[in-house]
Amino acid sequence: MRLQPHCSAALTYYLPVNAVSEGLSEQSANGVLMVRPARFAHNNQTAGSNRFQQSAAQSDRTAAMAAAEFDALSSGIAMTGVAVCCVDDTPEPPKPDAAFPNNWVSFHRDGTVVMYPMLAPNRRAERRPEILSIVEQRLQFRRRRLIDLSVHEREGRFLEGTGSLVLDHTQRIAYACRSGRTDEALVRAWSQQLGFEPLLFDAAGPDRTAIYHTNVLLSVGTAWAVVCTDTIAE
Repeated sequence: MRLQPHCSAALTYYLPVNAVSEGLSEQSANGVLMVRPARFAHNNQTAGSNRFQQSAAQSDRTAAMAAAEFDALSSGIAMTGVAVCCVDDTPEPPKPDAAFPNNWVSFHRDGTVVMYPMLAPNRRAERRPEILSIVEQRLQFRRRRLIDLSVHEREGRFLEGTGSLVLDHTQRIAYACRSGRTDEALVRAWSQQLGFEPLLFDAAGPDRTAIYHTNVLLSVGTAWAVVCTDTIAE
């Protein structure tokens, strides 16, 4: 499989926006959204499909470590010249995965904003419309259309943003690994609306459990690509 660079976030804390600074390729964003977690913790509602999680009792130390990592990452990104839009999570209701906003929203160069359907009920509370306004104001993102796919949650169909979709913006290819969190029909519908060619495949871990998100096995940057081929079915 030949891979080309794309613009989706290499770190799941943040998202691409539409503006491109001088000297960066079309694949790279010059502004990112980050949500500072208020109640970071193990998420029982997603643990069944995410085998990377380890169950542990929530503690003040865990929350402090997450906050410190968040601040270090934010500072590191800013030092590269990328604008960082930090938004605080709200403590109620508890949202243990609020630090990963790329699963519920994506911003695109043509001014499109997409909101996504998510499997876990406690993750749906992460969709806060006021965050869109903050991004528009702080990063000068000009929204031209909003596509809200969250209605598909009622049908039990999910597509979790750039966790489910790894995007090649140059070749206009949307890579997607089928799973309970990545519905094939929604991938194809998304691709048609955004002007991408969908490339779907199956992948599983050592215990044959489907890989829950495409971006845990595939990442494509401006000048590099990483793929875990051992997980991909023939």
